[in-house]
Amino acid sequence: MFLSYFAISAYLLAALLLLRFFTKNELKHPHQQTTSLLISFAIIAHALTFTDFWISSGVVFGLANSASFAAWLIAVLLFLSSISKPVHALGILIYPLVAFPLIFGTLFPDATDKVIPLNIASHVFLSITAYALLAIAVCQSVLLRIQERHLHARSINTFINKLPPLQTMERLLFQSLRIGFYLLTLSLATGFIFIDDFFAQHLMHKTALSIVAWVIFAALVIGRRAFGWRGKQAIIATQIGFGILVIAYYGSKFVIERLLT
Repeated sequence: MFLSYFAISAYLLAALLLLRFFTKNELKHPHQQTTSLLISFAIIAHALTFTDFWISSGVVFGLANSASFAAWLIAVLLFLSSISKPVHALGILIYPLVAFPLIFGTLFPDATDKVIPLNIASHVFLSITAYALLAIAVCQSVLLRIQERHLHARSINTFINKLPPLQTMERLLFQSLRIGFYLLTLSLATGFIFIDDFFAQHLMHKTALSIVAWVIFAALVIGRRAFGWRGKQAIIATQIGFGILVIAYYGSKFVIERLLT
């Protein structure tokens, strides 16, 4: 419990320090090292909470635990990306969102009967990695949309001025989107290996929605490469595709595990 509270506090404080830098007229981040240390400590503490997931029969991976793991992976990917790419502003959105599943898991922990066998854990982890990358792409699309609106309105404030150029923001969006799409493709392909009965396992609606999301992301990746798609339409399509994916996995888990039990 202490580890969860520590990670939540560190994530939120790091987000506040990033927000302060991006909204103040400061050329250099005065708390950059502090922010990096906070995120590092948060990620480590967050990871240590996963020791409770493992039992002899498999992994306790219900709604709360799977959301917590996905959030941790998002934080790790963003932190590693920020070392070489100008994606620090994403932390303002992502780190508070990462803290939310920890809060949810603390208040509403998973029942110990929500176990997945070890033989399909790799498929689930692959799926969550895809979700994590696509979540980063969605947050990037939100920042990109805010940036576009301010630039078109010629309303340049401190926050907009500190963001990378529009072309760089778009490139970062489609990089995350493309890798996430490839992993989602692998996830869907491997999923069929473990599915014996769609209806008995309550997977028909989840698979159908995931395929719809996959089609949207496929169209975006192909459209970007073949036709140079960009702008508002690409941003909206990214957000719709991810929304469908969230409903497919976490929406169905919430209904099955929390409302129908």
